[in-house]
Amino acid sequence: MGTIHLSRKAFFNNADYYSTLLGDKNKLCMALKDNAYGHGIEPMGQLCQEYGIKHTIVRTLDEAHRANPYGFETILILYEIPIKDYPSNYIFAINSIDDIHNYPANTNVELKIDTGMGRNGIMPCEIQEALQFIIERSLNLFGVFTHFCCADEQNGKTSQQEHLFAQCIEQIKQTLLEPFRIHCANSTGAHRIDNTKYDLGRIGIGMYGYIDLPQFEKNVTAVLSLYAKKISTRILTKGQSVGYGATFPINDESFTVSNYDIGYGDGFFRLNERKNALIKDGRKILGRISMDSLSVQGDDDEICIFDDATHLAHVHDTIHYEIVTHLSPTLKKVIT
Repeated sequence: MGTIHLSRKAFFNNADYYSTLLGDKNKLCMALKDNAYGHGIEPMGQLCQEYGIKHTIVRTLDEAHRANPYGFETILILYEIPIKDYPSNYIFAINSIDDIHNYPANTNVELKIDTGMGRNGIMPCEIQEALQFIIERSLNLFGVFTHFCCADEQNGKTSQQEHLFAQCIEQIKQTLLEPFRIHCANSTGAHRIDNTKYDLGRIGIGMYGYIDLPQFEKNVTAVLSLYAKKISTRILTKGQSVGYGATFPINDESFTVSNYDIGYGDGFFRLNERKNALIKDGRKILGRISMDSLSVQGDDDEICIFDDATHLAHVHDTIHYEIVTHLSPTLKKVIT
């Protein structure tokens, strides 16, 4: 199969940028959820450890176990309810007031507040009830957080959410005397708020090299590049074709084409005669993508299919998140 290359230089550049934006390297909370956005928890955990990142976010306990060897002081688990005691650096998000009753005593928890996302978290009107249940269940409230729904939009929604969040925090502080950490910003949100007011910035796609704000996107560099190795080469002539459906006919008397070991079975979105894409050096991917391979003119032993997901996101009318998170977790990963 093909190989994912992960650039240490690009990652450190992105980490430097966000450390400056947040005002403190120790405020960086790296999102390693969903297999580190397709980059691989283990290699990205290694890079986090090298840089000195102390906090991370994952989706499940399995991901927490995979991230734990890399020295994180806190691991926030977003979508799983614990059934027993876990390491002291594991923190579990409360996404629903009903779930509080299912947490074992002494569990470290963070209360998520829905300030306008309309998705997960307790509603502001449920705060007192939630705090009562947290106290009754002898849970350890480690933090309180919210999530912005429109940080990449200029519609005023982020300011509204932040204002409501501040009111919620004051209400909680009136009930609980113990300190707790507070955070709300994601990769784009960190550009919209005064980060000195918060303890963390939950940075995901920005650390991988993408920002959904055109004026800032030049400040980060894509970490992931996808490479493929040659399977075979042949010289085709006029009247022959490449791939399923014969959708790429040959019009030259001599046309050299090679087949490479990346296909839609590896999570690389399928291309056909209605969707055309280029590899990094500008050559066109020919015909229909197969399950295990794709074809390009030439006879290179190895090609870089992409080192930035933006072009493919435009081709498939989606976002770069989807391009990288769909890459197969079985693809070999190499830190360069």
